[in-house]
Amino acid sequence: MNSTSLYAHILSGTLLFVATIYLALHASKIVSRNPYQNMVLLLLASIALGIHGLSHLGLEAVYNYNPMALLLGNRP
Repeated sequence: MNSTSLYAHILSGTLLFVATIYLALHASKIVSRNPYQNMVLLLLASIALGIHGLSHLGLEAVYNYNPMALLLGNRP
């Protein structure tokens, strides 16, 4: 397995996790922003989650790597 794509995927997941915790801790500041800024944050989150999801698809298709199967014990 090409470890570069796996490392990029892990970094992406870690950054998404840190961003989620940051957003949860500062929710009152985020809610008080104007609707345009909230829409931009929502769109950025959508892009980040979409790219991370595509990374899952790529890892599964190319390397037969499915972390959900590992967690659930459904090894192919």
